Amino acid sequence: MSRRFEKILIILGMAVYIFFGVQGASMLIVHNDEARAMELYESYQTDLSESNENDFELPEFTVFRDNLQSGGILILILSVATVITGGLSFYFLKKDIKPKMVGILLLASGALVAFLGFAPAMLGSLLYMMSGGLVLFKKPKQLTA
Repeated sequence: MSRRFEKILIILGMAVYIFFGVQGASMLIVHNDEARAMELYESYQTDLSESNENDFELPEFTVFRDNLQSGGILILILSVATVITGGLSFYFLKKDIKPKMVGILLLASGALVAFLGFAPAMLGSLLYMMSGGLVLFKKPKQLTA
């Protein structure tokens, strides 16, 4: 059975997660560079003062810098895990190995990332869940003689 559309959705989902993985890695790089972290912090302060946001308060610099590290690690771990899941799913679909397991794996990984509240990568979660649903519910074409 041709699963071209499902494979395309998996590749697009992996691309989204790779993008956010790079973003998580850059957050860790900024955390380790004091000057860059201070520059980013000051740019956020400037943006907040220009936008007249009264509801949002920027935390102290040390808290901000620690949040860069913890957020970067979380984003990087989620991205790597979902890219590996997508790669395995793509391989299994290509070889037509246990498509039901692949569908469940894609649905579970997409739902997990969505549940954890990784909102910017919601597009990747949606792509994985659509692909998983298609893998689970797409019926093979019946050949008629």
